[in-house]
Amino acid sequence: MPNLLEVKNLVTEFKTDAGVLRAVDNISFSVQKGRTLGIVGESGSGKSVTSLSIMRLIQKPGRIASGHFIFEDKNLLELSEGQMRKIRGNEIAMIFQEPMTSLNPVFTCGNQIEEVIALHQKGLSRSERKNKAIEMLKKVGIPAPEQRYSEYPHQLSGGMRQRVMIAMAISCGPKLLIADEPTTALDVTIQAQILDLMRQLREQEGMGLILITHDLGVVAEMCDDVAVMYAGQIVEFGSVQNIFANPQHPYTKGLIDSIPHFESGQRLERLNTISGLVPNMLNLPQGCRFGDRCSYFKQVPCGQTSPELIEQNGGQVACHFPLQNLVKG
Repeated sequence: MPNLLEVKNLVTEFKTDAGVLRAVDNISFSVQKGRTLGIVGESGSGKSVTSLSIMRLIQKPGRIASGHFIFEDKNLLELSEGQMRKIRGNEIAMIFQEPMTSLNPVFTCGNQIEEVIALHQKGLSRSERKNKAIEMLKKVGIPAPEQRYSEYPHQLSGGMRQRVMIAMAISCGPKLLIADEPTTALDVTIQAQILDLMRQLREQEGMGLILITHDLGVVAEMCDDVAVMYAGQIVEFGSVQNIFANPQHPYTKGLIDSIPHFESGQRLERLNTISGLVPNMLNLPQGCRFGDRCSYFKQVPCGQTSPELIEQNGGQVACHFPLQNLVKG
């Protein structure tokens, strides 16, 4: 199946008083129609900057230093801002992490959905836009959509606001949807409902989905493929089945081992953690960026050269000592 989106060698930098911070460092991945790619990692790993880069929403002092985004045979970085606006929200849409910072508090929910429709589907009458907005609210499972259409964001619960954001995102039938931590601020029951809604929409509309999260439980439930990011780089890429059954990078294994396990409502054991902290992106260590936190670290070669992504176990891993190759003595 051809790729819907292909990201090649993306580098995104931010100029600071202390120097140039490379938040995303030479990453590549692809997304196919009807499939979900999970991008996972700790805070500060570069996940959100990756999504904003794809949408070309990086603001100064940040910039996309190099790379290519091929979306349906178009290089998004070669388009004018006017051409990109026609794609943004229409063919590629994004759901942001916190809906209260993305929804305008002085406009009704219906008005904000209509604004997106009017921008990309010119020629519709006022009543047609209203009907479509109400249809979108109904589609995302909001009860009494005619009433919610006239309400303001502060009148809705967090879960309802997130559904309004999803309604806005899918109102023009995008081919690719990017969801940046779409359930972070929601309780577990609402999280499950939102994830189920997104899964249904992906299946019904056949769109590609990029799901950005730090929650591997969400990845296991929602995704087909996984890119594990650490300190601005992809350290492992593969199918969900391979990643969870046989992780190759020590960081990936650490993330999986830190997932809590329950039996009969009781936690079985103390949670595992990954020792140490993400390195300072302005003062990165020589060699492997995960070296200071890795129990398999060896000064040669880990402390000297940065590992490159190589094919391993049906996926890709950037590690000098992939776990499959380690001989336990």
